[in-house]
Amino acid sequence: MSTGAETSDDMLEAKGPGTLVIILDRSVCIGAADCVALAPIGFALDGSGKVRFVNPHAETDARIWAAARRCPTDAILLEDRSGKPLYP
Repeated sequence: MSTGAETSDDMLEAKGPGTLVIILDRSVCIGAADCVALAPIGFALDGSGKVRFVNPHAETDARIWAAARRCPTDAILLEDRSGKPLYP
């Protein structure tokens, strides 16, 4: 079950821990699953091998940041609650 607010088939958005907003760009996801390995409470791969939300607000800031930085295609974007881009 996704806890993200779906904005399109390829772009998903959810509140993360603290003041983070997490945006998943599924159009560039290649299913490397580094995000799942680093933040397994927050992310999973769906049946098509693309990243999806599980429980992102229950993850730690450190794990969300690590998952975003480790993604080989920058499919995980981070913003603050005002919409200011934080990563990448």
